[in-house]
Amino acid sequence: MAYSNLFLRDFRPVFLGILREKQIRPEWVELNVIDDEGDGEGMFEPVSVREVLDQLAEDLNFLTIYTERPAYFYEFTETMYEETGLIVTLFPKDAIGQAGNTARVRCGRPVNRSEEAGAELILDFEWEGDCRASFIGPGKYYIPIHKKPWRRGENLDIAIPIGYNTVIIRAVQEPGRRPVRDRFEEAFYDL
Repeated sequence: MAYSNLFLRDFRPVFLGILREKQIRPEWVELNVIDDEGDGEGMFEPVSVREVLDQLAEDLNFLTIYTERPAYFYEFTETMYEETGLIVTLFPKDAIGQAGNTARVRCGRPVNRSEEAGAELILDFEWEGDCRASFIGPGKYYIPIHKKPWRRGENLDIAIPIGYNTVIIRAVQEPGRRPVRDRFEEAFYDL
């Protein structure tokens, strides 16, 4: 079963919240994106995969896209290289388990795996199929965008399924505003 995801329109705060909750520095996250097929399944989704990647572009140092439509990402990869120096690697979807042996590149410079202090974050934009259990493991965080529902909590927190677990991203607080609390927190702090 697939679900539309209303958090994609403004995904950058969610992405940074996930990294903060998992205590990963944004410059060291290795982002892998599994592209949707584009054959009409998500035609009514208001935000495309490229639009989500455009939101995250300034925070990325590693990006790999698994897709069956590399021409769709051609303009994005060229723009990323020209503006930020990020080399986006594209692989066909049948190479998902095999791409771990390729050389890592960060903004045009090869990187040894021992230099990295981060983790692998996988965003699965596919609408059909099961969650990919091969991506679940230590140092890997698998986030199904459309396969499991994301919920909004009572106090506007977001419950995001990561692998078999759920991470709660706290609502973004603006300086000078009263913190957002749910009714239980209000009852506890209100004396």
